[in-house]
Amino acid sequence: MIAPIGVHNPHHEKRETTMAESTTIVKHDVTVDFGCIKLTGALVHDDENRVLELELDEGPEPISISLQGYGLMPEAGNVFIKDWSEHSGLTARLAQAGLVTPVHALTVGPYRSTAYEVQVTL
Repeated sequence: MIAPIGVHNPHHEKRETTMAESTTIVKHDVTVDFGCIKLTGALVHDDENRVLELELDEGPEPISISLQGYGLMPEAGNVFIKDWSEHSGLTARLAQAGLVTPVHALTVGPYRSTAYEVQVTL
């Protein structure tokens, strides 16, 4: 039963928590090739927050980037990955490993850098 608006319903809160938890997918023992270094950990995709990161013993290593400052939000199931600096070529290596599928390229920022919207395929 759905509670009317403005009425506290603890069961509704429980469902929201369960739904939020179900938007996170984890794939263990994944090696990500950053080009100059390879790191192995649990690849975590939090679809609700559009985040992809590699969980290491030392802490999380971000894979995705937020482009909300440019008014951009990836579609559900997708994240943005920058293709400059230490992440040059990362999208191609993740795609080759079968972890993402590139959707399209974007040009962002004052230096007109390339980022990719990718579908996460864990």
